[in-house]
Amino acid sequence: MATCSATVPDKDVTGDNLYEPRVTQEFINWAWPAYKFTKEYWDDGFGWEDVGNADLPLARILNSLWLLNYSAEDYQNEDYAGAALNWACRYVRDNVKDLRARCKNDDYIAYAFGDRIELYLNCFYTKDVPGRAETLVHESRHHGGRSHDATFPEGSSFGEGKEGADSTWEFEGAWMYGALYLFWFYAEGRRTTTAMKASARQRGNVVIDNAFATHPGFTIG
Repeated sequence: MATCSATVPDKDVTGDNLYEPRVTQEFINWAWPAYKFTKEYWDDGFGWEDVGNADLPLARILNSLWLLNYSAEDYQNEDYAGAALNWACRYVRDNVKDLRARCKNDDYIAYAFGDRIELYLNCFYTKDVPGRAETLVHESRHHGGRSHDATFPEGSSFGEGKEGADSTWEFEGAWMYGALYLFWFYAEGRRTTTAMKASARQRGNVVIDNAFATHPGFTIG
């Protein structure tokens, strides 16, 4: 990137080598306006000039958008009455207003505020393809009307006592939406691998065990 850099992790492990060949020009042409990309936030080293290069942020988030859109068996069914695996892609489209890449490299993965969602280096390079999809769902939930309403519980890996947790699963906040998507991807995801599904299960349980002031009382088995 023009003013920041990151170490690219093993792309077999993150799933980028699996998904990148599926991101056709036709998919890019559709996803670009559907998910509110703007060139000025994805050029200068973020990938606009080399969209097929999964070392760069743009290709890496397009991989996650492909996963969001095509992991359900009946992916053309995006009815909100169904499973999150079906409607999460629609939910992100309905709620993202301006999707941007940024350098910011601290504890933040992403941030939703004002009229935009910003994705930072930690999103692109510390998360795998399903994990980035979770981030998109999480941040879109903020634009859908839910801010965090609690502090992280005792022993939380996200920072005990810090703001940014959801009070309960029933609050239906951003953490719940992200974990719910990861559960369905693990349980019924298609066009993927056992390793990707196992990673989604692991990440989902990290969220369930650490991001709610009151534990939901279950994990992804």
